[in-house]
Amino acid sequence: MSSAMTGMAAYQRVAEAIRQDIRTGRLKARDKLPSNRGVADLYDVSLGTAQKALKALEDEGWVLATPSVGVFVSDSMPEEHDRHSDVNDVRGELAKLRAAIETLTARVDSLEARSDQS
Repeated sequence: MSSAMTGMAAYQRVAEAIRQDIRTGRLKARDKLPSNRGVADLYDVSLGTAQKALKALEDEGWVLATPSVGVFVSDSMPEEHDRHSDVNDVRGELAKLRAAIETLTARVDSLEARSDQS
């Protein structure tokens, strides 16, 4: 398991593994995924966990489920919420906080210097 998946619920780890297979081309558009039981066996999770993972992928648009037929990789990848943009947003906010801290630190230093002079 990658460190990025640490702390995720089991169904999230399964869903992310399948997303990665789709992103990398290991699973292609219209490929049929294993049955719920097959996914459970493949990822060594319970049937309920496999079903929840596949439902999450369906809700996100990664796969299409056809009752009594199977689950297939979607023809088009969904517009994924880019985690990299989240990281960049956080980095931007951290940069702003650092700048504010530096400003405050300079002000405190200035005030301390004035009080030392008195």
